[in-house]
Amino acid sequence: MTSIIIFSKNNKMKYVSSIIKEKTYSDIIEIKDLERKSGFLGRFKNNYNALRSNKTRIEPETITLNDYDLILIGSPSTFGSVSPAISTFIEKNTFKNKNVIIYTTTNSRQGYEVLRQMKNKIEEKGGTIVNSFILRVNNKSDDEIKINTIKVIKELDLDLYT
Repeated sequence: MTSIIIFSKNNKMKYVSSIIKEKTYSDIIEIKDLERKSGFLGRFKNNYNALRSNKTRIEPETITLNDYDLILIGSPSTFGSVSPAISTFIEKNTFKNKNVIIYTTTNSRQGYEVLRQMKNKIEEKGGTIVNSFILRVNNKSDDEIKINTIKVIKELDLDLYT
């Protein structure tokens, strides 16, 4: 059984993950950031928290991962950093003996740092990263994002993992 765990700040991550769910017959669990702010100053604070790797209050805090053979974790890139919600989720959970695929959506070329940060944190918690990918979503229509997501699923043979 496969689980997709995401945080989505602008629904691009949610859209990409729904396509992956459809193609891999997975469950999606969305992490909510209970301290995320809106408005100009709120976005500034959210970005600052991501850059500083600050933690946040999330819901759910923990997920029983025992039932899953494979876990996909998706975080949008925030100035090249993992979202505080996903950082907090990783910190509060264990991934011992779990195979994990990590991915990010980004509007720039900063996705590699997000993947590096996630990889390090998950491996510290006992997980094994078996694959990773970046989807660039800037100035892309939903149809283009869908085509690119399906292309990545095929290129990485994600169906073999599930």
